[in-house]
Amino acid sequence: MTEPIDVLHRPSCPVTLDCGGLELQGFSIGGLATYLMVPEWKLCFDMGECPIEAVRLSHVFLTHSHGDHARGLLRHFSLRRMLNIPPARYHVPDFLVQPLQNLAQAWCDLEGHRNRPEYIPDFVPLGKRDTIELNRQLRVSTFPVDHRVRSLGFTVQEIRKKLKPEFAGTPGHELGALKRQGVAIETETAQPRLTFIGDTTLRTLEKEPHCLDSDILVIETTFIMPDDVEMARPKGHLHLFELMDFLKADPDACRFQHIVLKHFSMKYTHGQIEAMVRRNTPDFLKDRVKILI
Repeated sequence: MTEPIDVLHRPSCPVTLDCGGLELQGFSIGGLATYLMVPEWKLCFDMGECPIEAVRLSHVFLTHSHGDHARGLLRHFSLRRMLNIPPARYHVPDFLVQPLQNLAQAWCDLEGHRNRPEYIPDFVPLGKRDTIELNRQLRVSTFPVDHRVRSLGFTVQEIRKKLKPEFAGTPGHELGALKRQGVAIETETAQPRLTFIGDTTLRTLEKEPHCLDSDILVIETTFIMPDDVEMARPKGHLHLFELMDFLKADPDACRFQHIVLKHFSMKYTHGQIEAMVRRNTPDFLKDRVKILI
């Protein structure tokens, strides 16, 4: 007999996590829905469901095309339009722009809005090594992710600018003149604050070690039970044991302050997930691990 889905899996009810003062809201169960909102930054990663809390967010970043990560995107666009909220920016892998436009057009036709381009979202194409300036303080960079279908990951960097010592005490109007002349009067640092990886295998961390540098790393562990180890990689997913073995091999490389585990299989209950994560997390990471379910 098939095990029933845990009744606590409610994708329209986001869970709140506090990661060093940065609030994350989301839900992630494999095959059901994944999304992660960062209200302070007004953005959301993936949109497998569109909870009402997401409507106010003006940037959506999509990792890949699977329905449990993408099917709420058009709902988000529709709700903002219905509520007279300016259109959001939908940042998607460049190879998905045309398919998403086709999908949006088909939905327009179904709803009786044929030949109404205003009902098609603005999809912003992203390459595998792109950079997007959200504002003066935040920058998002992309990187390729290993999965069954092509996918991108995202790192949000906090940009800090500081006046160079040689210009200390210089009047403001003189600084302005120097900037207009093209003189670099500031130094810039980029602190990786959060890295979001959708569905993935371990190959992504092996090829993109910078993911471990972010203050917060959000990554999947779809499978958690010993009997499921062999099915993880062929399905394009990560097993809890694989991830923990990888991190234990080089504790000094784990520069993140928080690691958020997500996308657990629907066949596991909350109790099973919590018990297996607690049992298999090495001591040096126990205070840093959070679970998104």
